[in-house]
Amino acid sequence: MKHTIATIALCLATFAATATQPKADIETTYNYRHFHRTGKEQNHSMVLLANANESKFYNPETEFVDSLEYTPEGKEVYNRMKMAAFTSGNLRSVPGRRIPMYILKSKEDSTTQVYDGQILMMFRYTEPYEPQDWTIADSTRTILGYDCIMATCDYRGRHWTAWFTPDIPIQDGPWKLSGLPGLILEACEESGQHQFTATEIHASDRIIGPVLGEENYEKSDRMSMLKALRRFEDNPEAGLGMALGISLKVKGGIETDKSLDFLETDYR
Repeated sequence: MKHTIATIALCLATFAATATQPKADIETTYNYRHFHRTGKEQNHSMVLLANANESKFYNPETEFVDSLEYTPEGKEVYNRMKMAAFTSGNLRSVPGRRIPMYILKSKEDSTTQVYDGQILMMFRYTEPYEPQDWTIADSTRTILGYDCIMATCDYRGRHWTAWFTPDIPIQDGPWKLSGLPGLILEACEESGQHQFTATEIHASDRIIGPVLGEENYEKSDRMSMLKALRRFEDNPEAGLGMALGISLKVKGGIETDKSLDFLETDYR
């Protein structure tokens, strides 16, 4: 473990030293509640590093794996971890890209860089930075000790309700959500399939760096990515077989919940 930590620290420090990178003013951890194609509820930890102009939203476990695979030394460490897990029969102990998502927003460049998909089909694309058109309501509540105000919006096929706090004047939030006069601490879309809830907030001066190993993500555009992922979700047997280069047939098939969909549904 010490070797692993030392390797990742060296990777990140070396990369950061090659260029001047923006630093965060705040670090917020969110629980991302959503559902697997089979209908099973899933909860994953996500992190938002943000300042007034830049932000990075990502899964720490995915970044850990990407940082290891960024160097030959890191790959060696990761391979040893996988081998140890395989021989012990505890494959779930190996960190993986369970949520291969990064969202990098830049007000200065007016861009949003998106890295997304699932472990066998990962994509990247850039789109304009466009905050949502929010309607602020009168409702209030307290989250993690912060007074929050409710706001709603319709965004790319879903109706969102968010709670933001003016006490933290950073106009950002989880995923692509942003543009309110304060940090978004909770956001849930109307069907309940996707929800982000802040679990921890603290000041930070961590570097908001780029994605390590972006070559693992196929360059695409938003609509093409969503349609490709939809084809996989509708027929995971075919998708898995194609990825593995074999003809795959699962006994009884893989049952999926067709009512479940992505964060954005306007690709249909």
